[in-house]
Parts: sequence; structure tokens; C-alpha cells
Amino acid sequence: MATHLPTHDEPGGFLLELLQFAGWRLELRGGERATIRATRADVEVEASGDSLDEAADAVFLRAMRSSHALSGS
Repeated sequence: MATHLPTHDEPGGFLLELLQFAGWRLELRGGERATIRATRADVEVEASGDSLDEAADAVFLRAMRSSHALSGS
């Protein structure tokens, strides 16, 4: 798990900051493919991409969809 989250002006940083402000706990893993795991309450989503920016886009969308489904809307 990475301890450094990108700042809002780095690729993917803005979406990850939004998730943090919304109460999601983030784990970032580097390697051949960037992987991000986001958890909040009993919901966990994970996404990978060729770059941190791509993984951030995917995990943000999955997190927002899971939040929408939980709210019953």
C-alpha cells in the first residue's frame, strides 16, 4: 500500500481527493499496473489501470455507482 496520495494537480489526484473527502479510505499499489482499493463502511471497490490516472477514473466511477445503489436512488 502506498502512503503517498497524489495531490490534486497530479494525474488522478483530484478524483482521489474527492473520494477521501467523501469518506473513502484509499489504498494505492504500484507495479506493472496501478491498483487502487477504496473502502467506506461495508463497501469495497477496486480498480486497476495502466496508469494511476486511469485507475483513479475507474475506481471513482465504481465508488460513485456503489454509493448511488446503497442510497436507494
